[in-house]
Amino acid sequence: MRGMQAAWAALAACTMIAAAAHAEVPRVKEVEARTPLALPAGSGGRPLMLRTIKTRFETPPARIGVLQDGLFCSTRGTATWNDKLYQAFNTQLSRTFRAELETAGYPVPVQSDAIFDTPADRERQRSSAQLHVGVLIKDVGANFCVRSGETSGGVYMQLFWQVLQVDTQKVIFETTTEGSYQPGTPEKTPLTTFFVRAFAAASRNLLADERFQAAVLAVPAAAAPQGAATGMEVLKLAGARPGGEALNKNVTLLRAGVATVSNGSGTGTAFFVSDGYLLSNAHVTGDAKIVKVTLTTGRELVGEVVRSDRLRDVVLIKTEASGVPPLPLRTGEANVGDDVYALGSPLGDRFNATLTRGILSGYRTMEDKRYIQSDVAILPGNSGGPLLDAKGTVIGITVMGLGAKGLAGMNFFIPISDALAKLGVEVN
Repeated sequence: MRGMQAAWAALAACTMIAAAAHAEVPRVKEVEARTPLALPAGSGGRPLMLRTIKTRFETPPARIGVLQDGLFCSTRGTATWNDKLYQAFNTQLSRTFRAELETAGYPVPVQSDAIFDTPADRERQRSSAQLHVGVLIKDVGANFCVRSGETSGGVYMQLFWQVLQVDTQKVIFETTTEGSYQPGTPEKTPLTTFFVRAFAAASRNLLADERFQAAVLAVPAAAAPQGAATGMEVLKLAGARPGGEALNKNVTLLRAGVATVSNGSGTGTAFFVSDGYLLSNAHVTGDAKIVKVTLTTGRELVGEVVRSDRLRDVVLIKTEASGVPPLPLRTGEANVGDDVYALGSPLGDRFNATLTRGILSGYRTMEDKRYIQSDVAILPGNSGGPLLDAKGTVIGITVMGLGAKGLAGMNFFIPISDALAKLGVEVN
């Protein structure tokens, strides 16, 4: 009997040792790090630097994961995001971002060789940057197990980026990226190193975005010749300022800004971006130079197609001043998974200003043109209508759906920034 008890004790001890050897810390969300796009040699990109870092998690403290320790990685407490943790690695982020830029060949301000870095030195460095980058830390997840001086686990970060053109003080690019760092084996490194490396991974995903590279390479707006992108004089229009309220608070005004367009043989949708100016699809107006524009009130206006890009399938229509409030535009991209709304005249004017809801499913490139993909319901007649975010701001133009091919929910929209660029239109 004693021999049996000893055997069981030995087996239990072996089981505990085996469990300790295979103890695992819970994993955080893993994000693939993309390869940054190297800036082409001699391309003349504008110097940029990380200037502003903000976070939503400094106060109050927020739970971001678990802390474990000991032989079996037993839970010791909660991993909390607070000001102390943020300040511990915040000072490393600018250097980390600069290192990623330099690795990919992006221009950065020249650093001073002075031993004593004075405020004047720092100001000269900032002033030599033509683009300032700002980052908002939107989400953080972290799980750790510390034992015998080694740390296992990982960190996930979601970052919102904006690029500011210094001379015009305008945001010329914004996007959201993710990054994570989860080593395969425990490391003898400070916990802050995990956060810095997750930030570096999210930075590399930013540098892998073709639109970010294009923003760095773009000719400064203040010095760009008129019509540089389109071969035509830039048309500057007065638009509407984006509001802060939810779409359902202003749905009546939004619906009023949408019209039905008839070219004599078919109908589609258009929407006001300024008093007397509407956007729509080129396939909606066809070859017609003059179209009929019918407002939701039933009032009819004569519209003239004044600008067109057949390849991108967008047109600008001019009518008499109607007093209809234009729809606000959002040139920055919405996030995948966000709620979106389509406004239009499916099946003709009888169903004008019909509102449908879906989610933003992704961004796709087809035949070298970018599209927003969504499952929001559209039908023939919706073409040329606006795709709105949750605050009623236009992010795209309805262009096509694949429902007729048995692919329900596969609908596509032209990003509003692409449409304006192709038409040589600037809405302020």
